[in-house]
Amino acid sequence: MVAKGYSQKHGVDFTEVYAPVARMDTMRMIIALAAHQNWQIFQLDVKSAFLHGELNEDVYVEQPRGYEKKGSEHLVYKLHKALYGLKQAPRAWFSRIEAHFIAEGFQRCDSEQTLFTKKNQDEKIIIVSIYVDDLISTGNYAIMISEFKNSMLREFDMSDLGKMRFFL
Repeated sequence: MVAKGYSQKHGVDFTEVYAPVARMDTMRMIIALAAHQNWQIFQLDVKSAFLHGELNEDVYVEQPRGYEKKGSEHLVYKLHKALYGLKQAPRAWFSRIEAHFIAEGFQRCDSEQTLFTKKNQDEKIIIVSIYVDDLISTGNYAIMISEFKNSMLREFDMSDLGKMRFFL
């Protein structure tokens, strides 16, 4: 199901739509750092990422054609989760994953909103960057990376793509 976001009105149906994505120079820097430090880079892909976003606004949609409830065709659905097509769906998704990272002890980079780091007391580090629904992670401690991947797989419907082979 895809919402007809083109009929949404700013200030009524949504307020914020901007969702940051990693810049290519950030991705290049992570790859260069990992190569220099001889770290492995791993990739995760979130399935239906926008559906994980939680809405802050009241959004109503008509019943999908062919799935109307008999005798109640005039009623609408109130959405609790974002749908593809909603103008605020990318922002809702990013807010959701950002909140999860913060809850897991990550720090967000001040100059790159999609870059998160986490250090333990032994100065072991994991670096994660988000590009819409793709995540890359690297670091100097395999256990932290494994814990991160397990946490993400528990929280979101994801595919663990293993070691990064390419990034578009």
